[in-house]
Amino acid sequence: MSSENTSTEPPNSSSSPTSLRRCHGCGRTQDEEIRLQKCAGCHSVLYCSKACQKEKWEMHRLFCRNDANPKPGRNQQLQEIGFESVSAFTKALGRWFNAHKSALQTCADVVVAEAGGIEASRNPQKMVGFSLEPRVSKNLPPTRNPSRMFQLRGRCLISLEEHLSQTPGHRRDWECCAPVRAAMDEQFARNPLYTGLLPILISVIGVHMTQITYLPQMRSDPTLLRGAVIVAPPRHIIFQDAVRLAVCSINENFPLRIVEHDPLAIAIPGRFMHDNGSWTWKELFPDWSHYRRGRHRGIDVTLAKMRSGLPPPELILAMKSLVS
Repeated sequence: MSSENTSTEPPNSSSSPTSLRRCHGCGRTQDEEIRLQKCAGCHSVLYCSKACQKEKWEMHRLFCRNDANPKPGRNQQLQEIGFESVSAFTKALGRWFNAHKSALQTCADVVVAEAGGIEASRNPQKMVGFSLEPRVSKNLPPTRNPSRMFQLRGRCLISLEEHLSQTPGHRRDWECCAPVRAAMDEQFARNPLYTGLLPILISVIGVHMTQITYLPQMRSDPTLLRGAVIVAPPRHIIFQDAVRLAVCSINENFPLRIVEHDPLAIAIPGRFMHDNGSWTWKELFPDWSHYRRGRHRGIDVTLAKMRSGLPPPELILAMKSLVS
């Protein structure tokens, strides 16, 4: 089974806790004035109003019906790893992806850069594949930390055409979602560094289905190019450390997030807390200069394995300067 997940999360504008329960249309979070309602078709996405639901319906309908009508036996397969239905699984996967979007963007950017760069990844079109392992099992409570649902086990570059040619359903799903990609292109095109969408193919070990979502591909910010000359010799070390930080943030439970509207803003670690019926991300410290050993074992172990000698802010900027 192949499906496309087109949910996107608006960038965060402050360092306040960030909710994962957002309107699929406008990104608004639930509060005393707004109560989010589930889509009646798939029960996976939320809307703050009928107006937002109507506006996004042309995009959402393409995968809503597939989600609401799974193949026979699919729910039983998912129940064996802790999900009651395809809808529950799809929702958990989408929330996990949003929880770790910054880290997954880093992993995707490095995979593309190591294979020749953005132009090579688009001629012909490639996809980045992420292989996940579910952390859940039977009899777990329905309210679970969305950032800890899966672990990232593998990443690779895949030919889009090879994926589409595997089954007629893959190509049909891809063609049906052309309007979705066009809408996302229009959204991201406001950024002058934007070059196009990078398809992301997500597979989960033990589950015979895949899901496609998208991440933006951006050229390096010109303000970083001078630094690229300086860090070019240890390029592979920069990439290794950047990926190590990203993967460990997912698997060792310190999800990274950018909290400022600034092209040079650096993702900082945080944790998800359950409050008033929703999970929200909260920073562990305001910036990396406040990091102290002994406060988070996962961060301590990760940074101890770094080979570049660069602290996280400089490492991330160096990586960004090399991925165009």
